[in-house]
Amino acid sequence: MKLKKEFLILSVILLAGCAKGNGISMMPYSSKSDWPGEFKLCHGFSCSEKSLVTLDEKQWNKVAAVFKKPAKTPEKEREQITKAVAILEAESTKDAKLAPDFGEANTFENDQAQMDCIDEAINTTHYLEFLDEAGLLEYHDAAPPIHRGFLVDGQWPHNSGAVKEKNSGEIYAIDSYYFDSGKPPAVVPIDVWLDEWRPANLPPRKRL
Repeated sequence: MKLKKEFLILSVILLAGCAKGNGISMMPYSSKSDWPGEFKLCHGFSCSEKSLVTLDEKQWNKVAAVFKKPAKTPEKEREQITKAVAILEAESTKDAKLAPDFGEANTFENDQAQMDCIDEAINTTHYLEFLDEAGLLEYHDAAPPIHRGFLVDGQWPHNSGAVKEKNSGEIYAIDSYYFDSGKPPAVVPIDVWLDEWRPANLPPRKRL
């Protein structure tokens, strides 16, 4: 477990170089050939483990069904996005034969199926890209992951997937980290998310 702790420290140092709001690069974690039928699911903390996922047509149809009735507003489409991401999380975890992932990855030291915020941001970004590439999104584009916190500013580092509203250009965090796998992620305007947002049912995290 010493190696895992050293990896955590290295990850924090690397992320500290990101500009506020700009997240980790997807380049090391994705391929042009990625699609729902074959991609790698990150887990085990900072994507130290990757498991193959091969969703079939039946599984993908569950996702597409969420958008069967077109959303009339961007807000409604964001609701659809959270439902689709929840399905993709559940189906991907099952397909990869992993144990369920619990919110905040509190048990990761004893269970490498757990996902920290880096794992979650990468996986969620894949899901959002799949939705976008399938033409299921009318009002949004999949956006690169977003990041906040550098330790030196008193904030803990945190990462999330995101979407960009086409007309307004507004960025919204699609944050899965705080919820068990298969539960809809939170949708949070980026300005609110950058200001140390956490779900209302969780106590504020102590500043460093």
